[in-house]
Amino acid sequence: RFRADDGRWVGVSARSRVIVYDPKQLDEAEVPDSVFDLTDPKWRGKVGIAPTNASFEAFVTAIRVLRGDEAARQWLAGMKANDVQLFDNNVLVLNAAEDGVIALGLINHYYWYEQVAEEGLAAVPARLKFLPGGDPGALVNVAGVGVMRDSDHADQAQRFVDYLLSPAAQAYFADTTKEYPLLAGVPTAPDLPPLADLHAPDIDLSNLNTLEDTLAMIEQAGLT
Repeated sequence: RFRADDGRWVGVSARSRVIVYDPKQLDEAEVPDSVFDLTDPKWRGKVGIAPTNASFEAFVTAIRVLRGDEAARQWLAGMKANDVQLFDNNVLVLNAAEDGVIALGLINHYYWYEQVAEEGLAAVPARLKFLPGGDPGALVNVAGVGVMRDSDHADQAQRFVDYLLSPAAQAYFADTTKEYPLLAGVPTAPDLPPLADLHAPDIDLSNLNTLEDTLAMIEQAGLT
């Protein structure tokens, strides 16, 4: 699931897309179950995204793969028309939800978990919702690695890949960066929902390979 069929790359850690929300403005039950609901006028000016972030771009590419280009184009246009708030990165989206500047934001899960680990739950007022039903907003993506075909140091590169997939490195991803380890037998951080329990969409991550088209679509929507 987290490697290329042709062996060109392998995932070393996984991260889930989530909705971060301000619990002072709404309860978890009020948070939409789908990112497509965020174009509803009730959320006008209340949603934050980081459109130039790689994780957001991959997520939009997943919409294109799962629902088609026109659906992605309409969603981006709908978010623009709904006065979506733009931020430079996921941390700023998280901070905006914590400060009540926005009610909802789209981020990767580990930003919140890292902050909680550093500052304690009481110091992080925002909360997360993992989306159900295979929604694109529940995309589980990976940080991946591969060895360049014409590398002058292929043996050393392969040793580095092997290290990233070793128990020690995988435990680092779980314990320190709060990502999901992908090596069997390495436990996730104790407060994360198990990777197997996430309702991620069924998608071949190798198909997230049309980034230039996605970037053009985001730009055409006026979100950059």
